[in-house]
Amino acid sequence: MESRVAIIEISNTFIRVIIGGSIDGEPVIIQKVESPISGLISRGEVLDEQKLVSILSELRTINDERTHLTYELNDVTLVIPPIGLEIFESEKTTNVVSPSSIIEKLDISNVISLVQKESIESDKVIVDVVPDYFRLEGDRYSIEPPIGDTSNSVHVHAKVHVMLRKYADTYKRLVESAGMRVRRMCVSPYAISTYAREHGVNKDYILVDMGAQITNITLVGNHAPIATTHILIGGNDLSFAIAEKFNCTEEQANNLKEVYGRFEHTLAFKPCLLNSVNQEGENACYYPEDLDHVIELFFRDNYFKQIDNALMTMLKDYPQEVLKLPLVVTGGFSKLRGLEKMMKERYSEQEVRFLDSDVIGARHPKYIALVGGLMCATHYKGALSDQRNKVNNIERVKR
Repeated sequence: MESRVAIIEISNTFIRVIIGGSIDGEPVIIQKVESPISGLISRGEVLDEQKLVSILSELRTINDERTHLTYELNDVTLVIPPIGLEIFESEKTTNVVSPSSIIEKLDISNVISLVQKESIESDKVIVDVVPDYFRLEGDRYSIEPPIGDTSNSVHVHAKVHVMLRKYADTYKRLVESAGMRVRRMCVSPYAISTYAREHGVNKDYILVDMGAQITNITLVGNHAPIATTHILIGGNDLSFAIAEKFNCTEEQANNLKEVYGRFEHTLAFKPCLLNSVNQEGENACYYPEDLDHVIELFFRDNYFKQIDNALMTMLKDYPQEVLKLPLVVTGGFSKLRGLEKMMKERYSEQEVRFLDSDVIGARHPKYIALVGGLMCATHYKGALSDQRNKVNNIERVKR
């Protein structure tokens, strides 16, 4: 395995960390931890920075009880939600430093640095630069950094990921205040598209990443994000709808959502899912069809309409055919039982594919952005930082 790296994702409800590497180009996870942060971030807005730093500080040192190893996180890749993400294209050229015209890593760093210096509005910041291709003298093209090739100049065509400074700087500050260095920030749609590219997904599609509080919707072209938007609704909102209808706690509603979802089986009897007191103050028993009704109304009258409106707005300047691209659905909320059938019924004119993680140790779509971030960190593409994210000071824990 190549050098171990650490990836951190800060979502609205969890901070997740994975440690891993790459074997023959395939991601391998050796450790993962997560900590709930409900109430500390609301739909991307940080509410309690001090508490979040405290949680991140605790996650900086990870003890593996199975192997009796301690992992100290020093340098990390940070995966962040694409709140207000804008994507631009840039082209830059630099001369090769070496007198022999052999391209080295320094030359790649130099041309990427030129892209990083692109002029942007003062309230925004470049969070990542993703090369599409490199061009050398004689119209020679390369998808990978052409290290070792010979040319007097290197030209790069790259995607530039720009976010509002208040979001990007805040997420970065949280991690660095906990004693870790952020080597690279990576927006979640790019991380997911990196994973999807290596797992047989079409090069052009619409990515729907369903989270607990936010659903990110991204147009992906040639395996890279082109445009993105989001809607402020997710799995938690369905839990709230169930809790309101059944007059139960959010914890009970969340349990019903996760255990049963939209019931797809025909039974000879009607099991009571929950006993509660209805709005009239009477004892009531709620059955699978009652839960199905709440879920169907939530998606039909709210969720799907918001997705459709977001797509129409994001794609208004694109040809109509773009709206018919395949839908690739992922994220923790995508595991709702019965959702795949509802999505395929709603978007019957499009291919609908649900994307799960197949990586041992992280077989759930909620980890896909992290796994994609791991793939970005272990595959050199000439990103903003040439150095790997290191997990230092691995020590044996005393028995």
